[in-house]
Amino acid sequence: MASGLASEARADITSVSVNPGTLTLPANSALPVRLVWQINRTETNTASPGPFVRQVSSPSALLQIGGTTVAAVGGTLTQSSVLTAGQSASLRFNEVIQLNVGLARRIANSPAGSVTIVREFSDTQTAQRSSVAVYAGNSGADGLTVRRIDLSFESDVRTDVVEQHAPLRAVANVSFQSSGVLRGEWRIIDPTASLGDGSGRVLQVVRQSLISAGEGRIPVVSPLLPTDRQGLYLLAFSVQDTTARIDIPVLRYYVIDNSLAPSVVELQTLTVMQPLQNAVLGAGTRFAWQPLANAHAYQLEVFRRGEQVPLTGKLVPATETALDLSVMSLDRLSPLSTYQWQLRAFDHRGNVIGVSPRQSIQTP
Repeated sequence: MASGLASEARADITSVSVNPGTLTLPANSALPVRLVWQINRTETNTASPGPFVRQVSSPSALLQIGGTTVAAVGGTLTQSSVLTAGQSASLRFNEVIQLNVGLARRIANSPAGSVTIVREFSDTQTAQRSSVAVYAGNSGADGLTVRRIDLSFESDVRTDVVEQHAPLRAVANVSFQSSGVLRGEWRIIDPTASLGDGSGRVLQVVRQSLISAGEGRIPVVSPLLPTDRQGLYLLAFSVQDTTARIDIPVLRYYVIDNSLAPSVVELQTLTVMQPLQNAVLGAGTRFAWQPLANAHAYQLEVFRRGEQVPLTGKLVPATETALDLSVMSLDRLSPLSTYQWQLRAFDHRGNVIGVSPRQSIQTP
């Protein structure tokens, strides 16, 4: 009895392949996806010479992101396979899958900017599957052009001092032209890294489809930023595959120890070396000051006259006693205007231990 069962082997689907194996679709367009599936079978039933008729079918194709099915696409594919014992042959299925604009955007917005289309074929005895990797590409002849990135914290400031473990997020307002897929990265340099390391580590990869007939603007919100370690952090949002050369802005924030009770600190005066009162502020303007004992960080703040909330500024570690403002920071200031600026020094607990007198500065 056992030998009889062994002689009645099942028919087998030995492999399934698809052509093309990868394809790229415009991010915001509904286009047909043309696929050719090839199923290889061998009839291994030796109970009789045959022929044996098997129905080979696949109920639908599955659109998957990271292994999770998000949609069923395409219809049922079915063909009859007629083989004699021991014979092998191939079946081909030509398929056209119509992906609508919504699915195309979903592909573009997936974490890796890609999805897979998966089909499983069965001959009622065995089953095999194959998949196509679908990537999002740019739409139109010119594609997406990122014109500018304006970076700030959610409080709309560009530098911040926060307590340890406090929630903190940033927002990148991206100005762009045309349509396509925004490929960006939130990157950070934390206190354990060298501030000279311009790349930092990746906090989050961003893939988002953008649509505009002309100029557009969209906010991209960061994940929660790390605030577990004390010290100075640098945050940037960088983009890839843009045809325009743009400045990559950098935010700075300083994390202080909130486990220590606030201490009473006698405020010292920070002595400014340059610039002079009523100097003209430009990209080459250098701010310099004398070091202060027990300082762990210095912060430059620029205000409208008489106001308390800074428009822009910069944080540096206490190892630096000079800085200049980036072009992106200067762009927040209006031309032919007068502003005030000051420096603050922080100790390791986050206490302000020194402040410079406010001085006026002019924009050209």
